[in-house]
Amino acid sequence: MDLDLIILWLVCPSSLLALIVVWMRLRFSEPGWIALYLAVLLLSVAGWLSGQSAIVYAAAAIWLVFAILPGILARVLNRRVMQQNYVAARRLARIISWLHPADGMRELPRIAHALQLAQRGDVAAASDALSRFQNVKSSIGLAAMTHLFRITNQWEELLAWLARHQQILARNAQFLPIELRARGELGDLRGLVEFYDRNRKRIAKLAPSASRDVCRLMLFAFCGQRQAVQRLFAGNLALLPATVRAFWLATADLHAGESESARRQFEELLPAADSVLRPAILQRLSQVPAPPQPLDEAAQHVIDAAAAEHDHEQTFGATPSLFSPRARATQILIVLNLVMFGVESCLGGGTNTAVLYRLGALSPLAVHAGQWWRLLTSVFLHFGAVHLAMNMLALWLFGPFVEFALGFRRFLLLYLLTGIGSMATVLVLSSGVSTYSLTVGASGSIMGLIGATAALMLRGWLREDAHAAKRRLGLMVLLVLMQVVFDSTMPQVSGTAHLSGVVIGFAIATVLADRLRSSPPEQPAPQS
Repeated sequence: MDLDLIILWLVCPSSLLALIVVWMRLRFSEPGWIALYLAVLLLSVAGWLSGQSAIVYAAAAIWLVFAILPGILARVLNRRVMQQNYVAARRLARIISWLHPADGMRELPRIAHALQLAQRGDVAAASDALSRFQNVKSSIGLAAMTHLFRITNQWEELLAWLARHQQILARNAQFLPIELRARGELGDLRGLVEFYDRNRKRIAKLAPSASRDVCRLMLFAFCGQRQAVQRLFAGNLALLPATVRAFWLATADLHAGESESARRQFEELLPAADSVLRPAILQRLSQVPAPPQPLDEAAQHVIDAAAAEHDHEQTFGATPSLFSPRARATQILIVLNLVMFGVESCLGGGTNTAVLYRLGALSPLAVHAGQWWRLLTSVFLHFGAVHLAMNMLALWLFGPFVEFALGFRRFLLLYLLTGIGSMATVLVLSSGVSTYSLTVGASGSIMGLIGATAALMLRGWLREDAHAAKRRLGLMVLLVLMQVVFDSTMPQVSGTAHLSGVVIGFAIATVLADRLRSSPPEQPAPQS
């Protein structure tokens, strides 16, 4: 395989997509990211056009170190902030600020330190540190100001500040959760529900998915939906500290009319609360119990829709880990592929055609002579370490979900049938083209997993009107189109095996039973 072209196909599409996303969402508020992705694209294309591999590799290195690594660290940073582990968050923020010093990233450690001070009880020092960002227009500076209003419980001031910066914030959906909370804290239940409904599409695009669940948490808690809140805490929001989860469950009870139970929970929680949570608890305890506001039909519809969207995301947007007990077949397949590559290496190398033929590579002449077993053995052989690495990475990414959806036996059946079927298609279409060529690799099976995922998502979209399934279906279609274009530029890659794998995987998955069922939306309890 041409390593330069593979790198180009990894770097350029991802950089172009990221550039489009940054431009559409943030425009000129994040020029650093725009400059970075443009530089990577220009370097990659220049290296490819000039035939200079060193320039292509340099572009890939810049992409990995200054785009991919900060992105990964930022996701971990978000998790640490949600866990309120501000010590670890500050260390990560410092690394990110070194890798991407533009767009306000140099201020990230200061914000994390301010949150750490507030948690320790020095709210005045934290407020002073955060108030210095009041004239900073980057997304980092704006986030610092929302933290300031949150730790000081200034919800009216927050809404006024958000209104003054509406034009800037309209391009950045990350501030939706805090505005939802502000409306709930001020008792504007109708405004909260209407705001959520009005921004439903923007909330659906929030990343990571935990941000979407924080929006739902605000809606459910202030509308008194305890069971819906519990389901959130069983998913992405399980990483919130126990005290925070208890606080929001008690808040849901308070707004459901269970004032005595809620008061008891708040009082029990008070000794363990930190300096930021304690004032919020005291504010709840100071409220005069009032009958819960009845939800009208329109509000209940918004809540039911939000609960259904959450269930759909948990079902059709699931990303099980490779190391999950539900990914045993995927683990076994990866090990088998690695073992076979080890055998290839011991016998003379994975790029040695004699070794590949001896171990069972697909050879039209041999198969026509009666060696039909090569249709299966060729699926577990690979032409070199790069070929193996790409396929195993893809199996890691796509295998666990399909296995989660179909189960161990049906997943193995799908994988083997798509692999054999794609090799059989290559065999049939090779007549008179290249009867002496060899074909190896798990690509047909892996493209079959993509086709199967598309079939499962189409079924979920049609069966449950699940927008999470529709989004994932669109991603699968995009991946297939990109693979077709990639195959057209790589003559040594079997586009026939890839495309037939997609078709066979899609067809098989349409007739296999799946385990993807969302739970029905919670019905409100009848009121006497």
